[in-house]
Amino acid sequence: MRAPVINRFAKIIPLAAVAALTAGLTVIPASTAWACGDEPAPAELNRFFDATNSLVAPVPTAITPGGPKVELGMQLVNSTGAPFKRIAPKLTFDSTYAEAGAALRIEDVTVELMRGGEWKPVKLRSSCDPLLWAETDALVNDALPEGGSQRYLFRVGLSAKVSEKQRSFTVGGGLDAKGHSVSTVLNVTRPTPAPKPGTPKATPSAPAAVPAVAKDAPTATPTPSATPVTSTATELAETGSSTPNTFLLASAAALVALGAGVLLVVRRGRRARG
Repeated sequence: MRAPVINRFAKIIPLAAVAALTAGLTVIPASTAWACGDEPAPAELNRFFDATNSLVAPVPTAITPGGPKVELGMQLVNSTGAPFKRIAPKLTFDSTYAEAGAALRIEDVTVELMRGGEWKPVKLRSSCDPLLWAETDALVNDALPEGGSQRYLFRVGLSAKVSEKQRSFTVGGGLDAKGHSVSTVLNVTRPTPAPKPGTPKATPSAPAAVPAVAKDAPTATPTPSATPVTSTATELAETGSSTPNTFLLASAAALVALGAGVLLVVRRGRRARG
């Protein structure tokens, strides 16, 4: 009795395991590569995984958060031996080696693609790794004949709100003719903030030089200048060198004569009385 029962259980166990696995697979997405991102599996199209890619010089090497956007040129070449009906460039942003908490977020990066003479915004999607993908399929639907080439120009900007720990990240664009990854590293450069103006210390300043007050110079007494004498002949006669002496002699003579006269009168009076 026990042997048939054991045989029945042995047959049931594998069937139950298969049923359990089948039920579990129904909830797993078809593409596990996109299971932890927000982008569905890409549509079937001829990406340039089979084409060769190269970056067009000049290739940027630095980017500033909140600063000017940088341009990145890319060229695809179809050397597969068959034409491509649809092709789209691939552009990724890899911050695998960033510090903890510094991985790029979708809101940190802006991407634009030149199409029809104007810049078109490109949406970004995140994947399992700290990797962002540019969703170029919606903008690019180019055919590329065998041996043909096509150039694309991207413009990339970095938000001023990106993590301060973000130092650099890799911008990838597929493989070259030798199967090597085509990429460039963008170093995140931040301008040195200007020093904040502090309150200047009050520095005693030297007193301003007081101009010396010029003392009033003594008024110079004008020295009388010799006035040239322009004398007439009459003036010469009056102011000659003998004029004072003559006057004195005349005065003395008059006094003597007057005294003699007085004396004579006195004597005559005495005689008359006597």
